[in-house]
Amino acid sequence: MKLDSKRNVFLFVLSALVLVTAVLNWPRIGPSAVAASPVSGVELQDDSLDTIVRNDFFAGMMGNRARLDRAMKYCEDLLAKNPKHAEALVWHGGGLLVRAVHAYTKGDDANGDKLWKTGIEEMNNAAALAPDNMKVKIGRSATLIGYAQSGWDPSDSQSRVLLESALLDYETVYRWQKPNFIRVPIHSRGELLFGLASGWSILGNDRKAREYLMLILKECKDTPYEAEARRWLARKWPLVIQHDCIGCHVSRSG
Repeated sequence: MKLDSKRNVFLFVLSALVLVTAVLNWPRIGPSAVAASPVSGVELQDDSLDTIVRNDFFAGMMGNRARLDRAMKYCEDLLAKNPKHAEALVWHGGGLLVRAVHAYTKGDDANGDKLWKTGIEEMNNAAALAPDNMKVKIGRSATLIGYAQSGWDPSDSQSRVLLESALLDYETVYRWQKPNFIRVPIHSRGELLFGLASGWSILGNDRKAREYLMLILKECKDTPYEAEARRWLARKWPLVIQHDCIGCHVSRSG
């Protein structure tokens, strides 16, 4: 699977970057949260990993190859010691997708296809290794939803299956956090719910897309997210929701 339109490679990078930042502000899960969580034994691995690599990965998404290489090597060193390190694997898989985009922009479709395929496989493997790890779910899901927003081929059955799996994982994250959702930073709340609304609208599930827009009215009341949700709800349906990050991190990531 690769980008449906290589003209949209920058849009893929931007969409993925915007969505992955949701994990940065997500509340850390500690022992007390695990005890109160509906998920038994939530897996955590090196809680500081995202703090160590995220800015380099984001700079790499915006074109800084040296910083991307540094972040990838950090993950590769972790994976050399522990090939089942799910968080390192999901970050590394996302980095391979960025390298695939760079290959496509140079016209090297063969290498781009290879990198894209391996990146998707690594992210899928990470999800299989750590099905209860919220960071892995968010990292994989955000990247796949970003891909779908940048270029979508509805006839590609593999893409459809991947996007649906990403949305179901996002729904799981929401379900886990629902009892304390009000404590989640508004940026993370809004981006998660808009990711769900957008993804389901891409798949043509207008009922679910509208349900998440309605949920934004409740969970993001008196914010720009509420105002944007109302604008989408007022439009003629069916439609595909294209959401741009509110409070975007792009300018600060490089």
